[in-house]
Amino acid sequence: MIKVCHIVNLITGKSDGVYSHLKMIFQNYDRNKFQHYLIFQGGEKVEKEITDLGIKVITSNSLRNKLSLKTFYDIYKVINHYEIDIIHTHMIKPYAIAGLINIFTRKKFIFNYHGLFLIHNPYYNFIEKTIYSQIHYLIYLFGKVDVVLVPSRKSKKLLLKETNLFPEPVVYYNGHLTKMEIINNRNDIVNFLQNIENSKIKIALIGRLEVDKRIDNAIKIVKRLTQQSINVNLLIFGDGILKNQLIKMSSELGISSRVIFFDYVPDVVNYLKFIDILLFTSDWEGMPLSMWEAMANQVPVVAPDVGGFREILEENDCGLIYEPGNLKDAEEKILQLINDEQLRTKLGQNGKSAIEAKYNKKEFIQQIERVYFQLISQ
Repeated sequence: MIKVCHIVNLITGKSDGVYSHLKMIFQNYDRNKFQHYLIFQGGEKVEKEITDLGIKVITSNSLRNKLSLKTFYDIYKVINHYEIDIIHTHMIKPYAIAGLINIFTRKKFIFNYHGLFLIHNPYYNFIEKTIYSQIHYLIYLFGKVDVVLVPSRKSKKLLLKETNLFPEPVVYYNGHLTKMEIINNRNDIVNFLQNIENSKIKIALIGRLEVDKRIDNAIKIVKRLTQQSINVNLLIFGDGILKNQLIKMSSELGISSRVIFFDYVPDVVNYLKFIDILLFTSDWEGMPLSMWEAMANQVPVVAPDVGGFREILEENDCGLIYEPGNLKDAEEKILQLINDEQLRTKLGQNGKSAIEAKYNKKEFIQQIERVYFQLISQ
């Protein structure tokens, strides 16, 4: 039995791409060959959901803080007590802490890059980035990183451009479960979506209401569309610190009736069948789960050329790419879909076919477990 310990912080169990990635592993792994553990900062929702999947969950509240000796002790104790074979880290702080610990424990070590490292990271200030950069160099000198996993070929290029202290990254694709396993519709949302007149195009945006998602740009795009008398609604699924600011912005632009905020909605995939276009306006991405969900539900995607969008949407002809930050380009791509229903249908059908053939749960878990097996056999 191969024991794998995942270490992560800042997951909430809501619109977390990292959390979705972990759940896909925990739902689909080979239980005859692997045993998974999770160390995270704590939270009732995450702990219950992951425990219900049969995963041993260990909470370390110190992961909420800056680097602390207690965090080092908590993780070191778990690794030794459970005789972990592979340490699988996600995000910067877990990588830094576990990497330093692994200088002494000498376990097989994975860093899972999810689209953001240090240079362009908006969540750390200059001093914090400097500290983590020094730790990164120490891990390179005295520790070891056996494998770096990246969610797209574009992510691989970006990470290698930022640092040459990692081994050659291994690309994987999350993909999506081909069957909708949880169906728990909220009637209020279903009724609302069904009552929007057919003449209106429904554009959805799914994600945290935080600075990196640039939802302000999505609102500006809708304003530009309404100025051309385009009958459109922007449906925003997600919550976060910018919600009130974005509501105020919609009101000031005079389009508050066109922009609807649903907060965080569990199983939002259930409502994609009512959507015409899924829009992304992010400054950066790894490979968001909502893109795969849209493909599985035959919804065309419009996204900036960040993360792995281009290599999936263009290679599978299931969405349109625009220049990051270029609102006119994004507007033109959306208008192209609004004005061509046959194109929307074709792109949607192509997305579903790609999910079924290449980006399903079997392909995903085989990619991850192949890495684990190769590490143990070394």
